[in-house]
Amino acid sequence: MKSNIFARAAATAAVLFATLSVTACNTRIKVDYGYDPKDYVELGQYKGLEAEIDEQAIEDELIEKRMMSDLDINTEYSEVSREAQEGDKVVVDFTGSVGGTAVSGFSNTDYEIILGTDTFVLDGFIDELYGMKAGDFKIITLQIPENFSDDTYAGNRIVYEITMKSVNQPIVPMITDAYVQEYLSYDSLEAYKSAIKASLQETIDEQIHEEKLSKVLSQLQDTCKVVDYPEEYTQQKREELQEYIDYFAIMMNMTTEQYCQTQFGISFDDYVKQNVAQSLILQAIIEEEDLHITEYQYKEELEQFAKSQGFTNKDTFTERYDKDTIVKGMLIEKAQSLVLENAVYK
Repeated sequence: MKSNIFARAAATAAVLFATLSVTACNTRIKVDYGYDPKDYVELGQYKGLEAEIDEQAIEDELIEKRMMSDLDINTEYSEVSREAQEGDKVVVDFTGSVGGTAVSGFSNTDYEIILGTDTFVLDGFIDELYGMKAGDFKIITLQIPENFSDDTYAGNRIVYEITMKSVNQPIVPMITDAYVQEYLSYDSLEAYKSAIKASLQETIDEQIHEEKLSKVLSQLQDTCKVVDYPEEYTQQKREELQEYIDYFAIMMNMTTEQYCQTQFGISFDDYVKQNVAQSLILQAIIEEEDLHITEYQYKEELEQFAKSQGFTNKDTFTERYDKDTIVKGMLIEKAQSLVLENAVYK
């Protein structure tokens, strides 16, 4: 009798534990923005937004870029005695001096540059190579940017002594059936293009998705009105974006403002404002649609979400961001998906 009682008790406990586990997994994770998004946003239409997307143009452009990349690899060069021009491969020796002292990091010999394609660590250097012939010598002065990666030389003027060693014009193959057969081992140009498309399909799909997202979110800001901006959140977003933009600006030897103007055509302040407005609108949609993340969904989707944010795995992701921040990001993605899925594409 006792064993039956214990067995029933154990079975009841097991059922209760399983029920509690399921309930815990299905628990909605609470998020607190520190404000009510609807106090800052007047929601307009966010379903049924229309966007024109030329998917074929996106596909064609990516295939064309790959073909041009392959063509560059198979392009040969022939030395000429004329002045250097667009498309030529030039070979130069140069010495860079700061304050009258030659700097090894700014000097090189037999340095190859393809004009119109390659870049150089300092703006203006490549421009000076146009029009030079083999044997020509030139002295130029350039300004090292204030935000240059090496603080030792940032903001200084640098004097370059440049000797043109050779000018080589490209001999570019024509993209024909014969070309792909000889250089790329494909039976025909059509087979070559089909192979490129297959290898790029994931990238093509990603770019089409990004184009849809960009067009739809742009319309979203036209149909929904942001009436005010929460101060603390705006400052937080500013700091995040400052770190992000500065990283790329330094790589391109630009200031934050120059980078924003070049890449987005707006000032950094406007870029911040635009990002905050977009987030507030999506947060308001999250509230309106009662979107949520459960504990189970969080655990199930964390790895993939981490990778979508550029992290190799969830461990490095969770070391950088706390759970509340990650859940808010997941909810923003849900809101974006809702808007995209209900949009009309032409």
